[in-house]
Amino acid sequence: MDKITVGIVIMLIVLSCNRDSSKNYDSYPEKDLFQESSRQNELYKELKVLDSLFFSVAYNQCDSITGRKLISKDFEFYHDQGGFLLDSADVLAADIIVEDFSWTCEGTFRKPVYESFKVYPLHDGEQLYGAIQVGEHEFYDKEGEQPTALRTRARFIHLWMIENDAWKLRRVLSFDHQKVQNTE
Repeated sequence: MDKITVGIVIMLIVLSCNRDSSKNYDSYPEKDLFQESSRQNELYKELKVLDSLFFSVAYNQCDSITGRKLISKDFEFYHDQGGFLLDSADVLAADIIVEDFSWTCEGTFRKPVYESFKVYPLHDGEQLYGAIQVGEHEFYDKEGEQPTALRTRARFIHLWMIENDAWKLRRVLSFDHQKVQNTE
């Protein structure tokens, strides 16, 4: 892994470990706090929609066309149980993950835990160039189009980047997968 990727991975892990959502805004004037809050609220909503498109449509409905539109060509995926997915000499990780939808989505349904979502904007000066989205999600068995038994809860960190004026999912860290015991 190159140094930039290692740095991003470390930064994302540190951000995800910070469970204290309170921030010290004492040093910010009220005006700046309101403007930043408004921008973050818009960004939160935008990434919530992107998350829904990626998982509710592309993943849960096996829609590889939508998946392809949302994934960066420079895509990387890190999973605490399934290993990692990087570009190889002749195959892009983005192509592999979209192909994986065709078999993964058949028996698995993903539900987000929206209350857990946090979004951190990435700026270069005043220019927004990306965002980090952290949260939790649940994976269910699936019959037809409907989720059935809850099987796993996990955490994720998504690095969304703006590429050619469109949001693209560039990095995914999927970790802390915990099996759920059903009492049925």
